[in-house]
This record gives sequence, C-alpha cells and structure tokens, in this order.
Amino acid sequence: MDTRTTSFAVPAFVARPVLQPVAVTRWTARLADEESEEGFRADRFASDRWRASLLLVLAGIAGGLNLIIELYAYARGAGSITALAQPLVAICLPVAGLLIVQILRSSAMLEAAMAAAVLIGSITRLSVLTVHPELAYMWPTMMIGIIFVIYLYLPLRFTTAVALSVVVSMAAPAWWMLVEGAWLPDDQLYRGLIWLLFANALGFTAANSLQRSQRAQYAQSLVLKELLSTDSMTGIGNRRRFDETLEREWRRCSRSGTPLSLLMIDVDHFKAYNDHCGHQQGDDCLRLVARLLVENVVRPGDLVARYGGEEFVCLLPEIGESGARAVAAKLASVVAEADILHPALPGRITISIGVATVTNLAERQPLALVALADKLMYDAKRAGRDQMAVGYL
Repeated sequence: MDTRTTSFAVPAFVARPVLQPVAVTRWTARLADEESEEGFRADRFASDRWRASLLLVLAGIAGGLNLIIELYAYARGAGSITALAQPLVAICLPVAGLLIVQILRSSAMLEAAMAAAVLIGSITRLSVLTVHPELAYMWPTMMIGIIFVIYLYLPLRFTTAVALSVVVSMAAPAWWMLVEGAWLPDDQLYRGLIWLLFANALGFTAANSLQRSQRAQYAQSLVLKELLSTDSMTGIGNRRRFDETLEREWRRCSRSGTPLSLLMIDVDHFKAYNDHCGHQQGDDCLRLVARLLVENVVRPGDLVARYGGEEFVCLLPEIGESGARAVAAKLASVVAEADILHPALPGRITISIGVATVTNLAERQPLALVALADKLMYDAKRAGRDQMAVGYL
C-alpha cells in the first residue's frame, strides 16, 4: 500500500522564462546574438541585392550622361579624345559590378562587393575633377553625396559603413592636396572639410538609428514567431511548429536519402487523472511530462511538440527504426522513473508510444507518417498501455 501523503502532488515544474527580444548593441548597431544577426542579414539579402543593383544602374546612367557631354565637347573641339576614357570607365565598371552582384549568394560577399564599388566609384568621380580642375568647387557636394549613400543606402553593416566613410572622407582632401596642390584655395578646402565632418556626424547618427531600428523590429518578429509556434501551457513547440518542421525535414531527408522517424506519445489514463485532480493539477502533470520529454531528446535537429490534449510528438530526422525504438524506450523510462502517482488508478503516470519510420520519402507524404504513428500509438494503448508499437511506412 502506498503511504505517501502527497499523492496528488506533481513535482515542482520550472516555469518557462518569458521570451525577450534579442538585444541590439548601442554603438555598433548589431544584434547581440551572432546567430540572430546572421539571420537578419540573410533575411534582407534579396532586398539588399536589389538596392545594390539599382545603385549600379544609376551609376552607369550617370557615366553615360557624362560620356554624352564629353562627346559633345569633343565634337565642338573643346575636349580631347583622352577625356572620353573616364566616362567610358564610369560605364563599364557599374555594368561589370551589376553582373557580379547577380551571382553573389551571401550578405558578406555583397558587403565586400559594395565596399569595393564605393572605393572604385570615389576614385572615378575624383578623377573627373582632376581632368576638369575648373569644377573643383563641386568636390564637397560630390563627396557629401557619396558619404550619405554609404551610410543610408548601401547594404553595409554599421561599423563597415563608418570605416568606409572615414576612409573616403580622408582620401578626398588628400587627393586634392596631392593632385591640385596650391591651385585649390584654402578657404574652399577648409569649407569642404567642415561639410565632410558635418555629413559624417549626421550620417553616423541617422545610420545608427536606422540600423538599430531595423534590427529591433527583426528581434520583435523573432519573438512573435516563437510565440506563434510555442504551446502556451507547456512552453514547448505546438502543432504549428511541428507541421512546419515536419515539412522542412521531410524535404531535407528526401534529398539526402536518409530515414525519418516520428514518435506519437499519449499520456495513459490522463482523462481519469484530470477528472480526479482537476484541470490545474492536470496542466501541471502535462508540463512535467513535456519537460521530461524535452530534456531527454538531446539532438539539436530533433523536435518535441505538443500535438493536442495529452498527446505529444517527437520528430527524429535521420533516425532509423532501431534508433527511434531506443529513444522511445528512454522516454518511457524517464516518465516512469518520475514516479507521478495516478490517484484515480493503481500505479503511476505512464505513456504509450507509436514509433513510425519512413525510408523512401520520395514516394510518400508527411501526413501518411503522422497517420501511421497515430495508429501505432492506439495499438500500444489497446495492447495494455505503458508500451510502444513499431512500424514502417
């Protein structure tokens, strides 16, 4: 006879921590979690590449307009044939850059390409003013425009944008002092330096605010996505997450030719437990079972989720029948060892498990695996509960 006085009690459940958005660093404007930062950049890659392509197209158009002006000047005898070289280069480089951008497949490569494009573009624009020294008064305006493009338009991380802007801001006046020498009036040089400093200060502030805001919004979306795919009562994955993960892993295992196993788990006699102890005690019991399952399914790619009511699922990618059987035996053992007394019946809380494995995924559908696991789980319950039934799809 069981002499325990706390027969209805469930061992204390450690509550799931409240989800918080990933922090955004203040001065570097990055997500503090490196994996989330990489996810943010990957999420924006398509739109970033489109923006980079548009910028290169506009640069090519600007080079084309400049070529038309030089051709007109040459036709009137006001220019030399060598003056056509710069606008031709200003057309060819954006076209080459556009072709390169289209084959890039990562945000890091795109960022490197854009940094190179800025440096090449700055040299090209400065060479225009070198060929036409009478336009020297335009260099502050031109450089300020480049600074704002770097800070606010290009798909660059904030720290990269700052470093690139500093390099361009230092190179521009140095270029003029080396190339033009005494020709450039001091007041024009100092005025240009002041405007460059102002443009960097304003660009720094605006870019920092913009990039932090974009990342904060992304971090909030991660929390929302997590909430939408989390069971509010147990704190583990819900049916939505299971369905999404099953579809994804089915495609992956189908491509790699590896097996996929699914455990359908049901808490035995849970209705009687819930009716006897009440819903609050029943919820505590399910939370404990959920925690036990999650803690004992340790591979990163595996998923434990609540399927509905007192049913749970465990998805095991790249695991065959023998491996799935071993996982099922371990889960049944840890639940039994938790010694959760069932006050409405003799004995303790146990689980019944249907173990379904599919090897030829290309000829099957995910729902067929779920249906088989569900059938096997009911076979285990009909056979007396606290056991597993195994089958192949």
